[in-house]
Amino acid sequence: MQSTHQLHSQQPLTDMTHKWGLPYGVDLCLNDLTANGDAHRSETLSHCLTILLTLDGDEPNYYLDDGSLLPVERGMAKVIANKDRLRLWCRNPRGHHSRSMVTERISDNELADQIERILQRNQVFGFVVPQSTIERANELFSYCDNCVIGRLQTRSCVLDLLAQVLHAAEQDVPHVDVMMQHRDVTRVLKVRDKLVSELDSNHCLGDLARDVGISVSALKSKFQAVMGQSVFAFLRDQRLTRARQGLESEGWTVKQAAYYVGYQHPSNFSTAYPRKFGMSPRDSLST
Repeated sequence: MQSTHQLHSQQPLTDMTHKWGLPYGVDLCLNDLTANGDAHRSETLSHCLTILLTLDGDEPNYYLDDGSLLPVERGMAKVIANKDRLRLWCRNPRGHHSRSMVTERISDNELADQIERILQRNQVFGFVVPQSTIERANELFSYCDNCVIGRLQTRSCVLDLLAQVLHAAEQDVPHVDVMMQHRDVTRVLKVRDKLVSELDSNHCLGDLARDVGISVSALKSKFQAVMGQSVFAFLRDQRLTRARQGLESEGWTVKQAAYYVGYQHPSNFSTAYPRKFGMSPRDSLST
């Protein structure tokens, strides 16, 4: 489903959409909305899994039955697993603009057991969405539902996101506590983005913490809680992944790969690479 509209008040969450043919009985709503006035939308969720993902613009203000705010920060997915009936509200002021993706009502026999295990209790959890998934989701807005490429891209994106949700729920991947303050999650994502965009820089915790206005100890604990690994473990993985891409697809030499991603000594790079990928950097060289 896709909608690109001016949003008026008191409209259901999915009343401006049309059906995409998707696998696993998934309902998908792509929203690119601007509120003409104070906009209120709501939907009743009954024994289902719902995935909320903000792609761009202002962050939507979702609320649960009890009135508690459910922030959906850009770069994060919030998953609502409700065993019982639940009312989800979205309230946004005039001029609010956001682009978002809502996936829900997954109903397929192949996934029934996995989904049912998640729905044994009411729970809300969040996890960091890879930038590649966000970019792919944003690309869906340029396709139409009767376009073969659009249908294939939509299926690919939905299955990718669904796999991430099931992995996070079933494999005990660290979830983001939804009670963590919104600004703390935003700070962690800002640090993450800085690390990814500056892989070749010599980062230190003190500078990173100062950039987002928290202490080093707070950065260490909050980054671990949101990302599921320490600051420097995340940085190492990102550096090695980028180096592998350069070696395999961009004609980098081993020495270039080491320096391009921030290793001052190629020997350290050559030691870390096989620990992650099980092969030496030379084995990844493009031919």
